[in-house]
Amino acid sequence: MKTMITTIKSLPLLALLTLASCNDYLDTKPSKGNNEILSTSEQVEALFNNSSMFIQSVSIPAASSDDIGMDNNIYDAAGYLDQDFVNGLTFAVNDIETNQYGDAFWEGAYNKIFTANLVINEIDQVEDATEAQKTDFLAQAHFIRALAMWSLAQTYCQPYSPETLSTSGLPLRKDNDYQEDVTRASLKDTYDFILSDLKAALTTTREDVGDRWLVSKPAVEAMMARYYLFTQDYAQAETYAKKAMESQAVTLEDYNGYSLEPATVMDPNSGEESTIAFSQLWSYSPNEVTQYAENFFSAYYDVSSGIYLIPSERLISLYDQDNDLRFEQFFNKHALWNSSISGFGDDIQYHRMQSVYNDDLLTMGPTLPEMILTAAEAEARQGKVKEAMETVNRLRRARMRNTADDIDLTASSQEEAVKEILDERHREMPFISRWQDIRRLAYNDVSYDDVTVTHTFYNVKNNVVDDSQVITYTLPVKSPRYAQPITNLEIKRSKGQITQNLYTDNDVVKTIQDNEEGNEENNEEDNE
Repeated sequence: MKTMITTIKSLPLLALLTLASCNDYLDTKPSKGNNEILSTSEQVEALFNNSSMFIQSVSIPAASSDDIGMDNNIYDAAGYLDQDFVNGLTFAVNDIETNQYGDAFWEGAYNKIFTANLVINEIDQVEDATEAQKTDFLAQAHFIRALAMWSLAQTYCQPYSPETLSTSGLPLRKDNDYQEDVTRASLKDTYDFILSDLKAALTTTREDVGDRWLVSKPAVEAMMARYYLFTQDYAQAETYAKKAMESQAVTLEDYNGYSLEPATVMDPNSGEESTIAFSQLWSYSPNEVTQYAENFFSAYYDVSSGIYLIPSERLISLYDQDNDLRFEQFFNKHALWNSSISGFGDDIQYHRMQSVYNDDLLTMGPTLPEMILTAAEAEARQGKVKEAMETVNRLRRARMRNTADDIDLTASSQEEAVKEILDERHREMPFISRWQDIRRLAYNDVSYDDVTVTHTFYNVKNNVVDDSQVITYTLPVKSPRYAQPITNLEIKRSKGQITQNLYTDNDVVKTIQDNEEGNEENNEEDNE
């Protein structure tokens, strides 16, 4: 099948992070045309240069982890929170299902899959491409599809484990034919599909990392390390992480060399002024973000400005606030003033990198720090305690103030080593990566790393915030609500082929807070 496309001129790097795409792949009926088909290498390169390949808009997972410290006082001052953010805070089910505007995360990921399938299925029509170019185009397409499928699986499916393999996975789109079956495959088949794509991407002729929005062998190896860590194959995770770490093009940045860039902010009500010390990463240009030296493949979650990355007390407590340069660089007091929220001068927002729209960017593609942490955790879980601590301390020394004493982490047992490494991973990869870790940690063969997530917020029903009632929302370990609901709009578009995840009234425990007497009362409400 020849699918009509619009020819796109190759884009400069400066423009890569400024574009957006809202195509709904599962609702798209490709057109045919005699004059506008995928036929030149320039067209393929333009598709891969489109920023929708690198950016994934995300809201609900960003608000779901134990890293979010949004409280009701800040909400009252803000007067508004993004609807998806509220749904993440409250682990909503019904309010997500009935969202009449659809799901930008789902649509964005399947748009990437649409583009990847276009290249995979039309590659023989690209007459001016050499065989080497075709090999790389196919590798790029398979990698993009694998990364998109990975993000979808970590959002809408249960975590991978022997006990969940028969649960619902994803529609496995291999073609762009609108008549293709979109019934959800099993979780096992979904993960097998992702692994098959990663293995296909390993055929790339790019032996090392160059332009970081293009696939390379180390980038694929890094994603395979992530895959095997999440599927509890620790020997393979260690092997592939260390293969990726052999790259000479990806370097670990020493934060001791990073500067802080001050910005004056004013309380919008009192007029009081203060200074925010933003990380130099926050002012990086789109080119610098795309080519960031620690990235094997530059892909990002875009957390919109309607979402406040306010760290929880637990997250803040993990850092040595005097010596951990991640805390100095990314945790900003008075930043809420910059978001037009009066007061709360001592409250902190997290800022690392930004898009051209001043949204927060959180890493989605594999990085060298992630590979160091993956190798260390895999070593520790195999009982290689000494080697694991040596590995994790490579990252540690690049993140701690070099004048501090006792920088290195130590452990005398396997359990202690795993916990130390997971804490370091938490410090390095908060929010969305943390949410993905919470899911996987619930399903491995030990319980000491399980996480129960608790948020306290107002009662919310039918997307209306009721500020007369405060509720503590608790997400138990292995809750089916680890999987985000698919919107009814997407189910309708599929003509019922896509089915909803299965939920019960006990997936989220809601406890009403009695504000006047300070007592608590268990609430038997359902997940609506």
